[in-house]
Amino acid sequence: MNLLAEVRKWTDWYTDLIFIPEKNDRIKHIIADYSRFAVDVERLLDDPLKKKGQGIIYTKYNGQQRYVDEKEKTRLMAYYYDYMDRLKSMLSEHSLLIDCHSFPSDMSDVDICIGYNEDWSKPTDFVIDLVVESFKQQGYKVGINTPFSNAIAPETGYTYNSIMIELNKRVYLNEQTLDFNENAPKLREQLASLYSLLLRYSEEV
Repeated sequence: MNLLAEVRKWTDWYTDLIFIPEKNDRIKHIIADYSRFAVDVERLLDDPLKKKGQGIIYTKYNGQQRYVDEKEKTRLMAYYYDYMDRLKSMLSEHSLLIDCHSFPSDMSDVDICIGYNEDWSKPTDFVIDLVVESFKQQGYKVGINTPFSNAIAPETGYTYNSIMIELNKRVYLNEQTLDFNENAPKLREQLASLYSLLLRYSEEV
Protein backbone atom coordinates (compact mmCIF):
# COMPACT_ATOMS: atom_id res chain seq x y z
CA MET A 1 0.00 0.00 0.00
CA ASN A 2 2.94 2.35 0.61
CA LEU A 3 3.93 2.14 -3.04
CA LEU A 4 0.38 2.87 -4.20
CA ALA A 5 0.34 5.94 -1.98
CA GLU A 6 3.61 7.14 -3.50
CA VAL A 7 2.31 6.60 -7.02
CA ARG A 8 -0.85 8.57 -6.20
CA LYS A 9 1.22 11.33 -4.61
CA TRP A 10 3.77 11.73 -7.40
CA THR A 11 1.67 11.18 -10.50
CA ASP A 12 1.32 14.29 -12.67
CA TRP A 13 -2.47 14.22 -12.46
CA TYR A 14 -4.20 15.96 -15.40
CA THR A 15 -1.22 18.08 -16.33
CA ASP A 16 -1.96 17.27 -19.98
CA LEU A 17 -5.38 18.91 -19.58
CA ILE A 18 -3.92 21.94 -17.81
CA PHE A 19 -0.88 22.59 -19.99
CA ILE A 20 -1.98 21.68 -23.52
CA PRO A 21 -3.74 24.65 -25.17
CA GLU A 22 -6.44 24.69 -27.78
CA LYS A 23 -5.21 23.67 -31.21
CA ASN A 24 -2.34 25.82 -32.36
CA ASP A 25 -0.22 24.74 -35.32
CA ARG A 26 2.83 26.39 -33.79
CA ILE A 27 2.61 24.41 -30.56
CA LYS A 28 3.44 20.71 -30.61
CA HIS A 29 3.09 18.41 -27.64
CA ILE A 30 4.02 14.92 -26.55
CA ILE A 31 2.56 13.01 -23.60
CA ALA A 32 4.16 9.96 -21.99
CA ASP A 33 1.87 6.93 -22.11
CA TYR A 34 3.31 5.37 -18.98
CA SER A 35 3.72 6.36 -15.36
CA ARG A 36 7.27 7.25 -14.36
CA PHE A 37 7.04 4.23 -12.07
CA ALA A 38 6.92 2.02 -15.18
CA VAL A 39 9.36 3.88 -17.42
CA ASP A 40 10.65 7.37 -16.67
CA VAL A 41 11.22 9.18 -19.96
CA GLU A 42 12.82 12.10 -18.10
CA ARG A 43 15.80 10.07 -16.96
CA LEU A 44 19.16 9.98 -18.74
CA LEU A 45 20.70 6.75 -19.99
CA ASP A 46 23.46 7.15 -17.40
CA ASP A 47 21.29 8.90 -14.82
CA PRO A 48 22.88 9.07 -11.34
CA LEU A 49 19.57 7.93 -9.80
CA LYS A 50 20.02 4.55 -11.46
CA LYS A 51 22.27 3.64 -8.53
CA LYS A 52 19.23 4.07 -6.27
CA GLY A 53 17.06 1.90 -8.49
CA GLN A 54 15.34 4.94 -9.99
CA GLY A 55 16.79 5.16 -13.46
CA ILE A 56 14.74 4.88 -16.62
CA ILE A 57 13.16 1.69 -15.25
CA TYR A 58 12.52 1.85 -11.52
CA THR A 59 13.50 -1.24 -9.54
CA LYS A 60 13.41 0.30 -6.04
CA TYR A 61 11.22 2.97 -4.50
CA ASN A 62 10.32 3.84 -0.92
CA GLY A 63 11.57 0.52 0.40
CA GLN A 64 9.70 -1.47 -2.25
CA GLN A 65 11.39 -3.57 -4.92
CA ARG A 66 10.25 -4.32 -8.44
CA TYR A 67 11.43 -7.19 -10.58
CA VAL A 68 11.55 -6.53 -14.31
CA ASP A 69 12.48 -9.44 -16.55
CA GLU A 70 14.61 -8.94 -19.65
CA LYS A 71 11.68 -9.15 -22.06
CA GLU A 72 9.78 -6.42 -20.23
CA LYS A 73 12.91 -4.32 -19.83
CA THR A 74 13.53 -4.53 -23.59
CA ARG A 75 9.95 -3.47 -24.30
CA LEU A 76 10.09 -0.51 -21.92
CA MET A 77 13.46 0.66 -23.22
CA ALA A 78 12.11 0.48 -26.78
CA TYR A 79 9.32 2.79 -25.67
CA TYR A 80 11.86 5.15 -24.07
CA TYR A 81 13.91 5.39 -27.26
CA ASP A 82 10.80 5.88 -29.38
CA TYR A 83 9.57 8.65 -27.06
CA MET A 84 12.90 10.45 -27.23
CA ASP A 85 13.00 10.14 -31.02
CA ARG A 86 9.49 11.59 -31.30
CA LEU A 87 10.38 14.43 -28.95
CA LYS A 88 13.54 15.30 -30.86
CA SER A 89 11.66 15.23 -34.17
CA MET A 90 9.51 18.12 -32.90
CA LEU A 91 12.47 20.35 -32.10
CA SER A 92 14.45 22.84 -34.15
CA GLU A 93 17.07 25.50 -33.45
CA HIS A 94 14.28 27.99 -32.76
CA SER A 95 12.34 25.80 -30.33
CA LEU A 96 11.45 26.48 -26.74
CA LEU A 97 10.84 23.13 -25.07
CA ILE A 98 8.48 23.44 -22.09
CA ASP A 99 8.85 20.56 -19.65
CA CYS A 100 5.52 20.28 -17.79
CA HIS A 101 5.04 18.68 -14.38
CA SER A 102 3.38 18.94 -10.98
CA PHE A 103 4.54 18.28 -7.43
CA PRO A 104 2.85 17.46 -4.10
CA SER A 105 1.87 20.41 -1.94
CA ASP A 106 3.80 19.12 1.08
CA MET A 107 7.06 19.50 -0.84
CA SER A 108 7.21 23.30 -0.73
CA ASP A 109 5.27 26.51 -0.16
CA VAL A 110 6.22 27.49 -3.73
CA ASP A 111 3.21 27.59 -6.07
CA ILE A 112 5.06 27.48 -9.38
CA CYS A 113 8.55 26.10 -9.90
CA ILE A 114 10.52 27.31 -12.93
CA GLY A 115 13.56 25.21 -13.80
CA TYR A 116 16.30 25.29 -16.41
CA ASN A 117 19.76 23.91 -17.04
CA GLU A 118 22.92 25.98 -16.69
CA ASP A 119 24.14 24.96 -20.14
CA TRP A 120 23.47 25.53 -23.85
CA SER A 121 19.74 24.90 -23.35
CA LYS A 122 19.21 27.74 -20.85
CA PRO A 123 16.65 30.28 -22.16
CA THR A 124 17.51 33.96 -22.34
CA ASP A 125 17.02 36.05 -19.22
CA PHE A 126 14.17 37.78 -21.05
CA VAL A 127 12.27 34.51 -21.53
CA ILE A 128 12.90 33.37 -17.97
CA ASP A 129 11.73 36.73 -16.58
CA LEU A 130 8.67 36.71 -18.84
CA VAL A 131 7.62 33.27 -17.57
CA VAL A 132 8.33 34.10 -13.93
CA GLU A 133 6.56 37.47 -14.01
CA SER A 134 3.51 36.02 -15.78
CA PHE A 135 2.88 33.90 -12.70
CA LYS A 136 3.93 36.46 -10.10
CA GLN A 137 1.47 38.97 -11.55
CA GLN A 138 -1.31 36.47 -10.83
CA GLY A 139 -0.27 36.26 -7.19
CA TYR A 140 1.63 32.97 -7.31
CA LYS A 141 4.78 32.38 -5.30
CA VAL A 142 7.44 31.38 -7.83
CA GLY A 143 10.59 29.37 -7.18
CA ILE A 144 13.57 29.39 -9.52
CA ASN A 145 15.09 25.89 -9.71
CA THR A 146 13.40 25.16 -6.40
CA PRO A 147 12.05 22.80 -5.15
CA PHE A 148 13.18 21.15 -8.39
CA SER A 149 15.77 22.14 -10.95
CA ASN A 150 16.74 21.56 -14.57
CA ALA A 151 14.64 20.76 -17.63
CA ILE A 152 14.64 17.95 -20.16
CA ALA A 153 16.94 18.72 -23.11
CA PRO A 154 17.84 15.75 -25.32
CA GLU A 155 20.91 16.11 -27.54
CA THR A 156 19.98 16.89 -31.13
CA GLY A 157 23.14 18.21 -32.77
CA TYR A 158 21.89 21.80 -32.55
CA THR A 159 20.94 24.15 -29.73
CA TYR A 160 17.48 25.16 -28.57
CA ASN A 161 16.00 26.39 -25.28
CA SER A 162 14.31 24.31 -22.59
CA ILE A 163 12.42 25.42 -19.49
CA MET A 164 10.50 23.46 -16.88
CA ILE A 165 7.21 24.57 -15.34
CA GLU A 166 6.13 22.56 -12.29
CA LEU A 167 2.78 23.30 -10.67
CA ASN A 168 2.19 22.78 -6.98
CA LYS A 169 -0.80 20.43 -7.11
CA ARG A 170 -2.73 22.63 -4.71
CA VAL A 171 -3.00 25.41 -7.32
CA TYR A 172 -5.26 23.33 -9.56
CA LEU A 173 -6.19 20.10 -7.76
CA ASN A 174 -7.88 18.72 -4.68
CA GLU A 175 -5.20 16.24 -3.71
CA GLN A 176 -7.59 14.14 -1.62
CA THR A 177 -10.29 13.62 -4.23
CA LEU A 178 -8.14 14.23 -7.35
CA ASP A 179 -10.78 16.63 -8.67
CA PHE A 180 -9.95 19.96 -10.26
CA ASN A 181 -10.38 22.89 -7.89
CA GLU A 182 -11.97 26.23 -8.77
CA ASN A 183 -8.64 27.71 -9.89
CA ALA A 184 -7.94 25.12 -12.62
CA PRO A 185 -9.79 26.88 -15.50
CA LYS A 186 -8.11 30.20 -14.69
CA LEU A 187 -4.69 28.57 -14.60
CA ARG A 188 -5.27 26.90 -17.95
CA GLU A 189 -6.22 30.26 -19.48
CA GLN A 190 -3.16 31.88 -17.96
CA LEU A 191 -0.88 29.24 -19.47
CA ALA A 192 -2.47 29.79 -22.89
CA SER A 193 -1.80 33.52 -22.53
CA LEU A 194 1.80 32.79 -21.61
CA TYR A 195 2.26 30.67 -24.73
CA SER A 196 0.91 33.56 -26.82
CA LEU A 197 3.43 35.94 -25.26
CA LEU A 198 6.28 33.54 -25.90
CA LEU A 199 5.23 33.04 -29.52
CA ARG A 200 4.98 36.80 -30.01
CA TYR A 201 8.47 37.25 -28.58
CA SER A 202 9.87 34.54 -30.88
CA GLU A 203 8.54 36.45 -33.88
CA GLU A 204 10.36 39.62 -32.84
CA VAL A 205 13.85 38.13 -32.45
